[in-house]
Amino acid sequence: MNWRLFYSPLALAERIGRHAAGRRRLRRLRGTVAADLRSAHIDTLELLDLVRLEASPPVAVIYDLGANAGTWTALARAIFPAAQVHAFEPLPAHAEKFRQRFASTPGVTLHEIALGAKSGEAEMNVTSYSDAASLLPLAKASRDYFGLSQGPQVRVPVTRLDDWRTAHGIPAPDLLKLDLQGYEIEALRGAPDTLRDARFVVSEVSFAEFYVAQPLFTDVVKFLAEQGLFLHALGYNTPAGAPLIQHDLLFSRRRSAL
Repeated sequence: MNWRLFYSPLALAERIGRHAAGRRRLRRLRGTVAADLRSAHIDTLELLDLVRLEASPPVAVIYDLGANAGTWTALARAIFPAAQVHAFEPLPAHAEKFRQRFASTPGVTLHEIALGAKSGEAEMNVTSYSDAASLLPLAKASRDYFGLSQGPQVRVPVTRLDDWRTAHGIPAPDLLKLDLQGYEIEALRGAPDTLRDARFVVSEVSFAEFYVAQPLFTDVVKFLAEQGLFLHALGYNTPAGAPLIQHDLLFSRRRSAL
């Protein structure tokens, strides 16, 4: 218990407001495939709502790049229940959890590969928190800020997304989600055709180098703008008046009319 809250009515009101807002956001997911998600899993809820409102025609195909155990795929299907989802996750432990979660969910397909600019194989750097695994090695900021440490390496297949799409006859995405732990631009270099097809992109971006030589916020914004995708909205937990660390952004083919 933070007793200082009782001596600061404004701070107490803000805490109560945040708690109420969090419960309200989770209630929206009741009765959906995402009903078991926690607050930490739904940072992009409002971004997906915005896509749902603005997309014309409606979103029919979604790609989840860096699907992990499927929490974001579940959130996306809660907002777009009729959409087809193609998820990409190379780590066997994560892929197994994904398969279990969606075993009886039609319209969700898992591709157990990593994505890059070239096809082949690479070592995935698994960390003490496996969700932070990356094809890039950890940088000092990950150890200092998140307390991560380097774990074992797992060899995974890597392919160009455009090549995989062609080989497997996967339809073009309306919405593309990126959470590749610093490997976002490298994966997109292998997907110029896919990126041209996408109308919306949701991407995690970093404002510090948590992986060696990873692209930062300005690099991602510049790269996507060159492909005709422009920064459109900030995720729910983007702070005001505080340092930016890692946050979710929505990019759209249409520049804002405001």
